Amino acid sequence: MWIRLQIENRRFINIPFPIPLYIFQELLDCFQDLLTAACYFAPKVPDPSSSSRINIYSVKVLVFMVMKLLDSLTGDAPYDLVDVTTDKVKVLIKIR
Repeated sequence: MWIRLQIENRRFINIPFPIPLYIFQELLDCFQDLLTAACYFAPKVPDPSSSSRINIYSVKVLVFMVMKLLDSLTGDAPYDLVDVTTDKVKVLIKIR
């Protein structure tokens, strides 16, 4: 994945994602397996005295949704996800 932001004909930000997305998907899959094992030991009812609303079950759902998003992004051939050009700004996100 490549992300480029260009402002007024000068290169402003160029961010290459350092690993292929399918490897990142595999890492998330392994992390989800660890979360599934950890869910056996975590209480299902959130602690009412806790100030945080995030628990291990919500993290597991979040990882699952990110995996589905990455699967939909990498399902086809390489393409441009976003290619927007205005008078002074250009935004380009490529999935390769």
